[in-house]
Amino acid sequence: MVLLSQMIRSVAITGRTDRFDAWFANRQGGRWAEQTISAAFPAAGPHPRTTPPAAAPPPADPAETRRKLTELHESGVVTDAELERLRALLGF
Repeated sequence: MVLLSQMIRSVAITGRTDRFDAWFANRQGGRWAEQTISAAFPAAGPHPRTTPPAAAPPPADPAETRRKLTELHESGVVTDAELERLRALLGF
């Protein structure tokens, strides 16, 4: 009630009703939308505000990974030191 009386006081002093109208429309519109959805889907309950977890990428084929790493080394993209570090990191 205090917030509403502060808004009314602001309208009385400034003479601007547009801020009050927008605030009230957003507040009341949200409530009406929530009531409409609750009435349409009573068993659904409140809408969760979380996103589903991202799907994990499929596991890489070790033979394919080893082949690509060897190709990169032979083409000069990966140095000898990088090749050894990557092999150790990947467990090859």
